[in-house]
Amino acid sequence: MKKIIFSIILIILVLFLYGKFIEVNNFKINNYNIHSENIPDSFKDLKIVHFSDLLYESETSDKHLEDIVTNINNEKPDIIIFSGDLLKSDEEYTDDDYVKLKKFLNNMEASLYKYAVIGDNDNSKLDKYKDILYEANFNLLDNENMLFFYKDTTPINIIGLTNTDNFATLLETDVEYDYTLVITHKPDLILNLTSYDIDTIISGHSLGGIIEIPFYGGIIKKDGAKTYINDYYKLNNTEIFISNGLGYEDFNFRLFNTPSINVYRFNNQKES
Repeated sequence: MKKIIFSIILIILVLFLYGKFIEVNNFKINNYNIHSENIPDSFKDLKIVHFSDLLYESETSDKHLEDIVTNINNEKPDIIIFSGDLLKSDEEYTDDDYVKLKKFLNNMEASLYKYAVIGDNDNSKLDKYKDILYEANFNLLDNENMLFFYKDTTPINIIGLTNTDNFATLLETDVEYDYTLVITHKPDLILNLTSYDIDTIISGHSLGGIIEIPFYGGIIKKDGAKTYINDYYKLNNTEIFISNGLGYEDFNFRLFNTPSINVYRFNNQKES
C-alpha cells in the first residue's frame, strides 16, 4: 500500500514539475487548412499565422520572445493575426519593457498585413497597447472591419470585435464580398453571432483550459471562454479556431496543453 501511495505522489510531483517548468515554457506550431467555396480564387494558398495571449511579464526572457518571432517568420506568412492579451492587467511595466515589446512585434514579418484586436488584459493599459501596435505596424481592429483585396477585385471582409454591439453594421460594405473572417479575443462572443453568416472565427483567451484531459479537452474555464474553450469547433457553416495562447495568467502552469502558434492556409474548395 505504501508503494502505491508513494508512486501516486511521485507521479503527481513529476506532472507538477513538468507542467510548471517544461510545458509552460515551450510552444508548438498547429497547422490548419481552411476550406470554403466562399474564399475568392485569388486567396487560394494565402497563409495566416495567428498567435494570442502572450501575457508578457518583465521576467519573460529575450530568448523566448526571439524564438516566437523566429518561428513565426519561418512560416513566411502573408498575414499575421494577434488576438489580444499582449499585456497583463496586474503587471507593472518599465519603459524598457514597452521598448522590448515594440521590437518583438515589429520584428514579425508578414508579406501583406498584421492585424490585432484588444484583449481584456490590454484594456487596463489601452493607450500603451495601442502605441505598441502602432509602432510595430499592426492594424488594430477595435469593432472595425477592413475589406482586404488580394490580387484581384474580390475582397474578403476582416472584422475585429471588441464587443458585438454594432456587429451587423460591420457586415455592410460598399463592395460585395463572399467571405467573412472575424477576429475576437473572447470566444464566447460567438454566442451573440449565431444568427449571422460568418465563414471563420479566430479567437484566443481560453488558454486551452490550462490543463487538458486527452479526448475531453480543457478543464479550467474562464469568463468569456466557458462555452468555447478548445482549439476547434464547427457551428453550422462557421469554423471556429481558438489559440491556446503563448503565456499564462495567474500561475505559470500548463499540463498536456502546450502553448501554440496557429498557421492557417486558405483553400477555396470544400473539404472532401
